Amino acid sequence: MAGRTLTLDLEVLRKGHPEDTFQAPGDPGNADWLQRRLREWLRGHKWQESRWGEFELTAREAGKWTLLGKVRA
Repeated sequence: MAGRTLTLDLEVLRKGHPEDTFQAPGDPGNADWLQRRLREWLRGHKWQESRWGEFELTAREAGKWTLLGKVRA
């Protein structure tokens, strides 16, 4: 799966609870890319860096349920 670009449903979770969902084209196997998307979201929503450990991002192919990737801030 690494190296494949898909349209992804990215879900931001805080302490396991959904905060936001958005779509982006990317490789769900690229943890660095996923982590950058999460950190951009956190900066954009003005979360303090000291609280970033509460967040994680999950990646699924758009419209599907299979979890393809997961990262923490």
